[in-house]
Amino acid sequence: MRVDRVRIPTLALTAAAALLLLLAPAAAAQEARPLHINTTEIMFTSFSCTDPVNPFLCNSTATGEVRSNLSTTPGTVDYALVVDFSPSFDAPCNVVDETAVFTFEAGTITVHSHHQDCPATILPGPRINTDFQVTGGTGAFAGATGGGVERAGKGSDAITYNGTIFL
Repeated sequence: MRVDRVRIPTLALTAAAALLLLLAPAAAAQEARPLHINTTEIMFTSFSCTDPVNPFLCNSTATGEVRSNLSTTPGTVDYALVVDFSPSFDAPCNVVDETAVFTFEAGTITVHSHHQDCPATILPGPRINTDFQVTGGTGAFAGATGGGVERAGKGSDAITYNGTIFL
C-alpha cells in the first residue's frame, strides 16, 4: 500500500512536468514584434440597414490601401463593419464593431475592435481612439496574436494601428 501512495503522486508530477515541457516550446516560439499599419484611401463598397427591429443597425464593407513595418510592399485592407447609428442617423456618435483583414504578399493579419466614434464637439480627441486585438493570420502571420491602439483623426480616412504582434 505504501508503494501506491508514493507512485501515484510521482506519476502525476511526472505527467505534469512532461506536459509543461511539451507546451514550453510552443509558447517560446512566439516572437513579439512591433506592429505599425497605416491605412489610406478607404472606400466603402457596401452599406445596408436591413434589421426591421433596429433600422439604425447597419452592415458595411470597405477596402483601402495599407503600409506596414511588416511588409516592404504595400498591401490592402478589407473591413467588415457593423455600425449602430441609434437613436437616429443624425446622431453625432455611432458605435462600430470592426473586423479588418490586412493582406500582404507574405500573408494576412486579422484584427478586431469595438468603438464609439464621436466628433470633437462631443468627445475631444481623435474620432477613433480604441484598443484592437490581433485575432489571427495566414502565411507568415499564421497564428498571430497581439493588439494595440487604433486611431483616426477628424475628417481623415487614414486609420493607424500601433501595437505588438506575436508571431
